[in-house]
Amino acid sequence: MDYKKIVKDNYTLHLIKTDRFKTISFSLRFTRKFDKETYAYLNLLSKVLMFTGTKHYKSIEDIANKLEYLYNTTLGSNFSSYSNNMCFEFKSSILNPRYVKENLYEEAFSMYKEIICNPIIKKDMFLEDVFSMQKDNILHGISTIKDSPNSYGSLRFDEKFYKGTMYSENSLKNIDIYKGLDNKILYKKYKELFSEYKIDFFVVGDFDEEAVMLEADNLLKDFKQSNNYYSDLDVKLKPSQGEFKEEYKTNQSNLYIGLTTSGLTKDEKDYALGLYNAILGSMNNSLLFVRVREDNSLCYHIGSSFNIYSSSLIISAGINKKNYDKALKVIKECIDLMKEEKTVRPLINNAKKTSEIAYNDFFESPKKIMNYYYTREFNNALDIEEKRKRISKLTTKEISAVASKVKVSTVFLLEGSLNEED
Repeated sequence: MDYKKIVKDNYTLHLIKTDRFKTISFSLRFTRKFDKETYAYLNLLSKVLMFTGTKHYKSIEDIANKLEYLYNTTLGSNFSSYSNNMCFEFKSSILNPRYVKENLYEEAFSMYKEIICNPIIKKDMFLEDVFSMQKDNILHGISTIKDSPNSYGSLRFDEKFYKGTMYSENSLKNIDIYKGLDNKILYKKYKELFSEYKIDFFVVGDFDEEAVMLEADNLLKDFKQSNNYYSDLDVKLKPSQGEFKEEYKTNQSNLYIGLTTSGLTKDEKDYALGLYNAILGSMNNSLLFVRVREDNSLCYHIGSSFNIYSSSLIISAGINKKNYDKALKVIKECIDLMKEEKTVRPLINNAKKTSEIAYNDFFESPKKIMNYYYTREFNNALDIEEKRKRISKLTTKEISAVASKVKVSTVFLLEGSLNEED
């Protein structure tokens, strides 16, 4: 895989050459600092754009027919948050033109530009029926969050553990913003994409570099990027400390435990923290899985994940509320046991194999490849192969050293108020 970065006056081009795919994938990403109101509008825009016709393609049926004609080219839009930044993405994937007689670059890029730049607009608004339908769909989705204990519990935990950061924001908490979304403001937010965001264009595949560069310049020639974004994705946490409970009408209870770290070196954050997480709770024979579920039958499921930007970890488990005290006790014991090399030693090789599988999978996904190079625009992550090699050489001593810098900060129980037999 060969990577080339070309910085232009109005955008940055990322060319990622690989012969692993028969398709060529494109991703146009607009990035700026997170704010919850604009983020809500990006949510709506990602849906409205895909169901609005254009000046040339009057309906979504016309768009679908054209995509089929172009050998089932795909189009999509997406919004996401990356630490303190937010990103609006417009993506596409085409069959490599080498497999067909036609030159797909020009025609595919022409359609790509048409969808992005020429949606049907009337009186500075998107089509009202499309706007209203997609807004209603979002509001319906928000209203059903409470029907899912996993989703609701996770949001309530995040509000406490990530207090004061963008990770504590969510659509349920901010539902009044979504109710107030306005069509004219949506159009204004849409136009801001082309002048008030950092602009990156990614290409992955075995492409004709000259043809792609020509089409990219033509696509983005009228765009103007801004530096209104955070160049560093790291977040300082000040979580709510202690244990919190909230009743919920269900049988099963959901337990969330937030772990913070202090004094990590750069190597520990970049490499050892991920392997620590695998051993603790993300691989199939993790310490938490064996001790809490298999040995003591204290949970229905359990696992852990980590956030590289806040150097934190989250343990989540489905339990019976009567087991809360004992489950929490055993989980804390597992966290303490990770400080001992004798605990880590029998698990570290399997954790490294799990990590190796994840890195192999990375090369099979255009999306993961683009996400990797996208985040390198903000945090100076090492080359993926260097990271793979460094993790393969981690020792039990290094993992236990990380464990000594981990502590429990926030415990949240979404407590099932019904009895299991109910």
